[in-house]
This record gives sequence, C-alpha cells and structure tokens, in this order.
Amino acid sequence: MNNITKKQQISQSLAKMQSNNEKLISELKGKRSLLDYSHLAYKCEHGTVWTNALQEALNENEIVEIPTAKEPYYIDNTIIIPSNRRIIAWRAVIKLVPECDVLMLRNEHCKDGTYAPFTDEDCDSNISIHGGCFAESRTSRMGYGKSGRFSPKEENDEQRAFYGISTCMLFNNMDNLTLTDVTFSNAAGFAVQLGNVKNAVFENIWFKDCYADGLHLGGNCENVIARHIYGEVGDDLVALNAYDWQNSTVTFGPIKNVICENLNLSPMSPYKAIRIEPGIYTYADGSKVDCAIYDTIIKNVQGIKTFKIYLQTPSYVIGTEPEKGETGSVDNVFFEDIAIDLHSPIDGFKDYLTADPVRGTFAAFELGANIGYICFENINVKMYRHKFPNSYLACIGPKSIVFGKEEIFDPYVSSRANVLEFKNVTVNGEKALCAKDLVREISFDNVNDDGRSTASGKIDKILLS
Repeated sequence: MNNITKKQQISQSLAKMQSNNEKLISELKGKRSLLDYSHLAYKCEHGTVWTNALQEALNENEIVEIPTAKEPYYIDNTIIIPSNRRIIAWRAVIKLVPECDVLMLRNEHCKDGTYAPFTDEDCDSNISIHGGCFAESRTSRMGYGKSGRFSPKEENDEQRAFYGISTCMLFNNMDNLTLTDVTFSNAAGFAVQLGNVKNAVFENIWFKDCYADGLHLGGNCENVIARHIYGEVGDDLVALNAYDWQNSTVTFGPIKNVICENLNLSPMSPYKAIRIEPGIYTYADGSKVDCAIYDTIIKNVQGIKTFKIYLQTPSYVIGTEPEKGETGSVDNVFFEDIAIDLHSPIDGFKDYLTADPVRGTFAAFELGANIGYICFENINVKMYRHKFPNSYLACIGPKSIVFGKEEIFDPYVSSRANVLEFKNVTVNGEKALCAKDLVREISFDNVNDDGRSTASGKIDKILLS
C-alpha cells in the first residue's frame, strides 16, 4: 500500500466511524430536562448544587437536556454516565464547586490498567455530550492527587487506584464517544483524559484558561477524530501519550487511526508543544507492551512551536536507575499544512539558549522513536540560525539536560528512522532543496560520565521533493 492510499484509508475509515456514532446517537429516545429533577437540587454558599438531580436524570433517561441559565449548575461530586446516554447542554455552565477535588464526569465501567492490562468485555458504549461549558473553579495547575481525582482523598492515598487520573472528564474502557461544541474552563488537570477508547469524535472543542493538557489521549485509543480544537491551555493542546509515566496514566498501549485536524493554540498559552509519546511499558509481572503510534494524520495546526515525538521518563538523579522505559514505535504518521515559528527552544534550558554543541540541539520536530515512515508535507518553518545555530527542522536521537544532580531526559535511548519524507517544505520563505542543513542526527558518548548516557539517532533514508 502506498502512502497516499494509507492516508485515504485513515480518512475514509474515520469518516465511516463518525457516521456510525451519529447513527447510534439518533437512535436514542426519551429526552427529559434537568429542570424536571430540580426537587433533588439544593442550595450551597456558591449557588444551587445539581449533582443528585443530574445523576438521577441520567440514570432514568437516554437524553438529558440542561437548559441555558443565568447561574451555573454547580456539581459537588462525580457524575457517572451509563451507556447510551446523551447530554445536551446548549449554553449552560456546569461548574464544580471550589472545594471539590474529584473529576466531574466519567463513564460507568472505568478500569485501572497501571499494573496489568484489562479486558473490555464490560465496556461502556454510545455516550455523547453536545454544547455547554464545563468549568472548574481553579486558577492554576494543581497536579495528580490535588484535583480531578478519580476518588476522594483517603488515608494511604499514594497507593490509591487510578493514581494517574487528574482531569475534568474521564472516558476509559468504552466505545463510541462523541463530544461536540463543548467548552472547558479553568481546569487544573486535563480537560479530557481518555484511554482504552475506540471510535471517539471531538469536534468544535474550546479551552478557556485551562492549565494542563486540553485533550489527553492515553494508551489503547483507536479510531479518534480531534477536529476544530481551539483555545488556551497550560500544556499540550492535544497529547497522544500512548506511553506515559507510571503515576501519570492508567492505560498503556498503542494509539492508532487518528486524525487531529484544525488545531489552533491561543498565543496566550505558555507551552506551545504537542506531545506524541511512544514507548515500551513494563507491567508489574515483567510483561511488556509497545505503546506505538501509527496511522495518524496531524493537519492544519497553528500556534505550535515543537512536536515532541520521543520517549521521556521521569527525571532521575545521575548514578541511579531511571524509571523503566524503552524506545517505542511510530509508523505511517503524516504532518500536513503546519506553520512553525521556531523563535526559541520550547524548553528554556541554558544548553539550548547558549547553543551547546553536544546537548543544545532543538527542532520543530524532535524525534526519538523507532520510526517506519513519517511524512512532512506543506510545512513552513521560520528559524533563527544567527541566534540558535543548533536549531533544525527535525532532529533524531537522545536528549540530555542536567539540572543540579538530575538528568531531565533520557540520554541512553537510541532511535532509528527508516524513512523521513519531506514534501513542499519551506524554511524562512524558501523551498527546502537539501535536507543536510535541516535535519540532524544526535549522538552522545557517555555525556554524563555515568556509563549510561551513550546513544544515537539514525536516519536510513530521507526523501525530499
């Protein structure tokens, strides 16, 4: 199969998936207004709390309408959405009370795959949300265990299940998910976190003053459309984290058959990157899974400075063992119609700012995976080589930044690309005719003098047209 056919196959299969999701939604019956359950609402210091009312409405009806109101509908605990449910929120604001530290909405049969993979025999299906602003009451990022928790804080909390959850909405172990015309506001964790999800559509999604990732895909996500995604976030607008740290997710595995299209990050967002993270994860029993990313189109992206396509484990003290992690796989990934202003490194470490000859390389596309094929088409990059001579369109290989006694990245991780293809790439307004000055292979030779900081990145073939 040639690469044009592969792109068509991805697009056609996802269009079919979206049509099937719409068909399932159209078959739902029995709409009721949340106001019909107002007798279950009660007053608090912030306003009226609708948690019990919304939960009962969803338990009893396939379609629940939340009318527009002058005041927010306050929620003080997690709402659990059964299968075959649709929330129509129009322009209503649904808001967590300030003291609530658990997530707002999730599907019913979530599972924790941190220590072992799980089966999907009881997965949920056909959940959709249309319209509405889903808000927290936060003003900054808070982190795991502090906001968007799966369950309330308990004694021995570090050992709790679902440790790697910090989100406003969680979708896990389900099929046929659709979110359209939804706004998220003031989320301290991810706005949406999902894993082990098939057939998902996110369309016309806005983020306002959100402080972590907007849309965060974890492992085992298949057939996903993320289209017309906008707004201000504190981290990745969209993240494809097939692999992640053990304390930062509950699902590990491949991400495949994805379109991310028409993504527009606000200039006010502090971190202008998109993470695409493959890796090999080791479970508690020693078994491994290749958290690969393949058959993915990322198209028409604005406001992003760097695409991070590499394994990254937690920082570690040099001379100690880092968290287990191995180079993951990427294949048939297509980047199209993207403009990047690489006016500075995405991470403002001294080695990047001073163009350190060993550690100071950065790029618009930073690669650190075993790659079958990646295509870059209609890419327009502005670089500032007079200021940052070690900046590139793309680089491949290990990364290393030493901060105090700690290594931030993984200088021991080698990677290799079979084919990188560049089509109609322009740099500083001129079409790229030679890849030599645009792409760099990085090699380290025991850069930390610790016996575990030697690695390299290699490219077998570059195609340029």
